[in-house]
Amino acid sequence: MRSENEIFEMLVHELYEHLDEFKAIHHTPIYYNEILGDASFLLAGLLELLLKRNYIEWDKERWIDDSIITNVILENNLILLEGIMIWGKMGVTNQWTDPFLFEMEISTDEKSSGEFAFLFCDVNNPEITYEDFRDHPEYWRRKPDRAWRYLINFNKSLI
Repeated sequence: MRSENEIFEMLVHELYEHLDEFKAIHHTPIYYNEILGDASFLLAGLLELLLKRNYIEWDKERWIDDSIITNVILENNLILLEGIMIWGKMGVTNQWTDPFLFEMEISTDEKSSGEFAFLFCDVNNPEITYEDFRDHPEYWRRKPDRAWRYLINFNKSLI
């Protein structure tokens, strides 16, 4: 299993590798997963490790499968990824969804990227099954005033 630092470095590389493709888009896709390569599952893997290390309720029985990236914003020296995490519990076939937001500083050199924030789960709206999300994707529509359950701020040098 890879460390948080290794997954973060892979994620940074993936995002930098696809930045030009993203900038060249002239339409708004429904999801950005294909455009951003492996970023969706790298985000999921990184968040799972961070949750398990920092929150007791994210024990070995919970896992994150993947993410669906619904919005990408490049602004000044930041990249902001918004979307849905798909997660589950051992011994249960259902999967659930919760919103996430990932923000990272970007620079001209991918090696100097190191600070990021992960926000996950809406305090005021409970998780819904993946099937319910598929049928009602508007449930997790962007809310600028969302109250986040998990807030993780990191500097790569501290991992």
